[in-house]
Amino acid sequence: MVYPLPMTAEAQARRASVQKRLSALEDEIVRLRRELTTLGADQRLPGLYLTVEVAGATALLPVEAVLEVVRLVAIEPLPGSAPHVRGTMLYRGTPAVVVDLAALLGVRREPDLDAHLVICGGARMVAVLVDRVRDLIESPVLVDGSSSGDASLEWDRSGLLAGLCRTPEGVRPLLRTTALLSVPEGA
Repeated sequence: MVYPLPMTAEAQARRASVQKRLSALEDEIVRLRRELTTLGADQRLPGLYLTVEVAGATALLPVEAVLEVVRLVAIEPLPGSAPHVRGTMLYRGTPAVVVDLAALLGVRREPDLDAHLVICGGARMVAVLVDRVRDLIESPVLVDGSSSGDASLEWDRSGLLAGLCRTPEGVRPLLRTTALLSVPEGA
């Protein structure tokens, strides 16, 4: 396994600053999406969204965060990491931290051999472990969260919920990309 070189204090500070700004922007996007739902029905979100399935639940992930979807590969454990961090893997020669969405939902299980890793780029490369990738949704309709019932409760508890969207298959949670990409440095 190839380990990255230690970062200088300046590089760590800059990374922290970028992650803080990115998180603030995503918080603003969440607020704006909520505001859109109050302005009337059928507010469509621009762009493409990947539908992922994990632990029997589905959610949407903005395609703009996704570099590639790959089959499950060998994961090198990281001793002492958070329960949702499965370990690391190499993606095209670059180390990536593997984040298990099921663990973030409180579900402990061993993924099937046909599970997928959704490779996301950011300040740090992250591979999101999902049971499968189902499809792409174009411009889903943003809906008011109060009408969803229990459909998004687990996602909301995980801190990943950015909003709810109506798709042809029903209401789906929209995931906060920065929450997925903000794996602590020591994880």
